[in-house]
Amino acid sequence: MAPPPPGFVGRLLRRLPWLTDAIVGTVYGCVAVLLATISAYPPLRTPLWFTLALLAGGIVVVTLRRRYPVPTFIAALALFVLSALAGTGAESIVAVVTIFTVGALRSTAVAWAGFALATGVGCLAAVILVLRGRDGLPLWEPTQLAVTADPVNDWFNAAILILVPFLVAALMGVNAGQRRRYVDTLVDRAAQLERERDQQAEIASAAERERISREMHDVMAHSVSVMVALSEGARATVTERPAESSEVMSRVAETGRRTLAELRRLLGAVPEAADSTSPAHSPQPDASHVPDLAADFRHAGLPVELTVEGTPAADPALGLTVFRIVQEALTNALRHAEGATEVTATITWSSEDVTIVVLDDAPHSARTSPAGASAEARQTAATTGRGLVGIRERVALYGGSVESGPAEGRGWRVAARLRWAEEQR
Repeated sequence: MAPPPPGFVGRLLRRLPWLTDAIVGTVYGCVAVLLATISAYPPLRTPLWFTLALLAGGIVVVTLRRRYPVPTFIAALALFVLSALAGTGAESIVAVVTIFTVGALRSTAVAWAGFALATGVGCLAAVILVLRGRDGLPLWEPTQLAVTADPVNDWFNAAILILVPFLVAALMGVNAGQRRRYVDTLVDRAAQLERERDQQAEIASAAERERISREMHDVMAHSVSVMVALSEGARATVTERPAESSEVMSRVAETGRRTLAELRRLLGAVPEAADSTSPAHSPQPDASHVPDLAADFRHAGLPVELTVEGTPAADPALGLTVFRIVQEALTNALRHAEGATEVTATITWSSEDVTIVVLDDAPHSARTSPAGASAEARQTAATTGRGLVGIRERVALYGGSVESGPAEGRGWRVAARLRWAEEQR
């Protein structure tokens, strides 16, 4: 069963903990001053300087009890024993407050262990009070002691008066601590559920985008196939039956318009998880973006020198593959080439293939994980795929080859070669 919600006063004291300390300190100070004033005169004659010292210590304990629950609890028990020796007994308020604080801010086991310690100290304080006698004089004046007629009964009564408030404070503190832990658990659970909800929404959004992508592929494959077949037929009959060819081309145009409308409908159903200007909506990069990529890695702290030889292919798929391979190789250097003073990236285009070589000069013994990289460098590295495995998969699409391993002397070398046809320019 959930505990009832706190009232206005409880919420106010929880929001302003210093207000609770101020109230406790004020009550304790007033009681201590009142008892010190009363006991300063005969027959009690409690030393004023000793009472003021205990008051100062008690105020310090009340002020620091939230930050240091256990040390202030032990200090409060010590003040209580000293107060029983020659004080007014006002420090019992501080002991009760610290017992409650330990129960509220520490575990249940610690709370009851503290209560057991407080019980022993309370029994000792009861013995001291009995020894002080009925006159209430300081214990260091033994010549004026007045031993009671029934010390055992007096000790029992004094112990009951001390331990009952201690027990009540311990029970209240443990209850408050359990309530605080329960609320913390509810807050953590709510945060976890919120994260799980966001993750499920993201998974559902990704699944929907995947479904729409498949539908777009089917629509485009079917429509393009129809358009190609119609176009081929129109080309074959354009000289002999121009009227029918014109009608066929009209059907091609109609098919194209219908396909565009279908694609717009499908794209409109894609959930917008981010702003249209975010990287997820940006056009795919190609070979012309490699200089910008190198500049980004230089800004992240990797000393990259880029060299491009030949004329890049106009094929966007090949350009994207080259871009990703350079990105993966430079990320590998960023992550592991600690102490590298030079990283060279060379892209050589020819009529038959394109060669990519990325070489760093970091010592083999200095290659390390990216734990020491800067936050910006790790962010740059996080945008890449699966390292060398990804490079091999991309190269395999073009029937090429890839080599990676330690270079001669020092450093690491990644070399990839992709074959392509000159007609793709």
